[in-house]
Amino acid sequence: MSKDMYQMYGPKVPDLTLCEPGADLRVLGIGSGSERYSESFRALIAAVETSRYQMSYGSKVPDSTLCEPGTDLRVLGIGNGSGEADSVILEKLLQRHSSVYNRVVEPSREMLARYKARVREDTSLGAVRFDWRQQTAEEYFQTKDDTKFHLIHAVHVLYHVEDLDATLRNMWEQLEDGGYIFVAMQSGKGGWGGLRHKLWEKFGQGDRLKTWCSTSGDVKRCLDRRGISYVTSVDTNNINVTECFKENSENGKLLLDFLTHTPYVSSEPEIKSTALEYIRGNSSSVDKILFTAVSDVILALKNCAKA
Repeated sequence: MSKDMYQMYGPKVPDLTLCEPGADLRVLGIGSGSERYSESFRALIAAVETSRYQMSYGSKVPDSTLCEPGTDLRVLGIGNGSGEADSVILEKLLQRHSSVYNRVVEPSREMLARYKARVREDTSLGAVRFDWRQQTAEEYFQTKDDTKFHLIHAVHVLYHVEDLDATLRNMWEQLEDGGYIFVAMQSGKGGWGGLRHKLWEKFGQGDRLKTWCSTSGDVKRCLDRRGISYVTSVDTNNINVTECFKENSENGKLLLDFLTHTPYVSSEPEIKSTALEYIRGNSSSVDKILFTAVSDVILALKNCAKA
């Protein structure tokens, strides 16, 4: 996997019954531990038009000094994957802090192995002390200690937690006064965010916030209910979905699997046709078909005077 791209999904998908038995049960059910997931993710990476777009996350990290001189800056990452986004965030932090303690919460053994390999190869991360936790967010917060963190981030992973509001509450409770929560999430206003809502509207059942159909708007509403102020910045990227419309394209099938979060979606005619109709109607087309992915980056400061 190229360092030039970053992982758009974390490796935890809730084990939920989303609908009645039958074909529609497969919507939103691609498992990140499966070979199909890995193949479809690689198809997504190849289709994203903007190279090195994960680099933008470095510019969103606060420029302020987050802890006292001589103290380790403490960072907690939820669903870190194989560390692409983490590397960018940590390199930005090391510009102002001489040492960083970085706690990695990631349930996938494979992803952790890739992350550790990245750390061994990346000499710029030598001042970072890593604490590896092979756990889901739920497992971690059930066993958390009293450590407070100056920065807690969740980059394109909160779609996969069991309870979005509870996860955000737990992140806030582990945040040091004066620290920041950093969340990246697909917006419901973008093409891909809209596709989530379309599929949920037609096929989903149960609590949408406990599925991959949650968006940045849901995060903002959770923060609003708690009186937590935040600032939002927007990143827009294009996905070349031309191959999805070629009947015999294996790359197109894999990409559509990832966009719909449905394994072998080509064998589900109703889901496939719904997705392709939506994508076609919400894409630009000249010499290729481009589908937008709009992400919100949400940054919330824990002001001790207001918390």
